[in-house]
Amino acid sequence: MKKLAITFMVILGVGISTDANAQFKDLKNLVGGGEEKEENSGGDITAIQDALIADLTDALGDVLSAQALLAEAQGNKELASTLQNTADKMAGGDVSNDDIKGAVQQTAEAAELQQEEMNKKNVVDAEAKKLYAKALLPYIKSVAKTSKLSGPIKDFMNEAQNSLKSIKNPMQIRKLKGTLDTGLFVGKNVPKLIVTLGKSSKDLLTFAKANEMDTSGADDIELDFE
Repeated sequence: MKKLAITFMVILGVGISTDANAQFKDLKNLVGGGEEKEENSGGDITAIQDALIADLTDALGDVLSAQALLAEAQGNKELASTLQNTADKMAGGDVSNDDIKGAVQQTAEAAELQQEEMNKKNVVDAEAKKLYAKALLPYIKSVAKTSKLSGPIKDFMNEAQNSLKSIKNPMQIRKLKGTLDTGLFVGKNVPKLIVTLGKSSKDLLTFAKANEMDTSGADDIELDFE
């Protein structure tokens, strides 16, 4: 009988301990100390970021490759080589966050430089005209492709802000911001890049027409960059 009573007390003690731990865990979550829910809040947004980065990497590869053709048409072979190397890296898919950030900046700088060159309204020779004509359609297509990321970028930024606001633990906020660093960089910089590319593509079309190049295929492509 005594042995039975001891066994009962042990079972009762384990039950009380388990219940107390469960209550403590619930309390910890209520006051913001629990991490399970907060960690889960970053799962979906991370997947959204991964998809966005993959689409951006693909689009940047196309833009950079077209910019390389433009650089060659403008007689800047060194820039053409640099741009093509980055384009090849983007196309390979094995890129780091720093590679993506660098590609965004490189694309923007090249677009501004090439736009400035086109706005000089220089008359080009027959060889340069062929290179411009070769670059025209790929450039316009790649810019249109990049501009379609405007919506996904806005969606990502909204989801990112909502995810960050849902977290109370400062350490978890910092952790999620670190995880979303590249996506937040994209959200801040790529919309401006899209506008820059849109303007440069329109200048390219104007330049091509002024030099009597065939723009029929490029004219039909819708450029939505506002």
